[in-house]
Amino acid sequence: MKNIIKYIAAVACMGALVPAGMTSCTDMGGDGVDSVIWNGSQNPDNTSFHNPVIEPSVEAGTVVKGASTFVAISSTTQWAKGLTNYCPTLSSTNLMNWTVANDAFEKTAIPSWNDSRVNSLSVDYARAITGATYWMFYTLEGANSIGVATATTAQGPYTDRGEFITAAAISSQKISDPFFFVVSTKYYLCYTADDGCYLQPVKLNKNTGASLNGARIKLTDAQFSDIAIIRKDANTYYLAGTVNAGGVKEIYYAKSSEATGPFLDKNGNDLANGSVGELLVKAGNGFVNPENPMRGFVNSDASHLFIAFNATESGKDLMKSGFARRPLFVAPVEIDADGWLKAAVSAEKGWSTPRYE
Repeated sequence: MKNIIKYIAAVACMGALVPAGMTSCTDMGGDGVDSVIWNGSQNPDNTSFHNPVIEPSVEAGTVVKGASTFVAISSTTQWAKGLTNYCPTLSSTNLMNWTVANDAFEKTAIPSWNDSRVNSLSVDYARAITGATYWMFYTLEGANSIGVATATTAQGPYTDRGEFITAAAISSQKISDPFFFVVSTKYYLCYTADDGCYLQPVKLNKNTGASLNGARIKLTDAQFSDIAIIRKDANTYYLAGTVNAGGVKEIYYAKSSEATGPFLDKNGNDLANGSVGELLVKAGNGFVNPENPMRGFVNSDASHLFIAFNATESGKDLMKSGFARRPLFVAPVEIDADGWLKAAVSAEKGWSTPRYE
């Protein structure tokens, strides 16, 4: 009977389409979706939300804001042992409560130019490209290349358009951690290479796909990987990225008046010249190695930046399936009058405030 109940819970969590904001799938015990279905934040004063906002995992994934909803997409994973999710998606109206939807790739249409799983990805909304409004840049395990896919909705299904840029093309031993972002009708792909992180302007066309659109720009030295660029307003951009010091990961940031940088710390030092910027997210009680800043969203009164990222629960780094367990956190960081973030936050399980408005 116990196994039957677990099976029903797993199927309900991963397959049922319920009203957005009503149900989130979480794994409070750390054993996969066969454990608990959590029904979202129920705080009486309706000012707080519960972190992590998605469990068990949105490993190396992305969060994108579409026309009316937020969508989170994980890399290829197995939330339940033996059941492969080809980049599972979840939707939300408020960043706090999430509903499981479909996989971003249909089983018969997964990227086929390399026989391995999607192990990192980034998606943004290119509203001006009619017929291909959502663009995904992704990596395949072991491929050392970045591919591209498109869809008409954030959840997909996505149509793969093949390999886009290789490590060899940029004279690097590696290329990883794609981050794609849109500023009006300008499109940028960021990635990590041997000597740091770069920004590459790209051109998008629904028929011919993506192409390079000018010279790449170096944004950071090799101390950074896995960066995201976040727009506060027309004159303020944040670069957030993972810094790995002696095997301990934290998220640092810097600020610029342009999407293309340069990104400077509070003392005016450039990330491309060795600065690590300012601490943004550190380990918390029971959670270590905050990483993969996916995207950030500023609330309606511009008082807080809500940063989405992964972290690892101590002693629970794998799901029962053997895949990485990387819950999704959303942390509000207060913004100072000068545009700097007031203080670093911790990756903490429990109630966080304020809610995103």
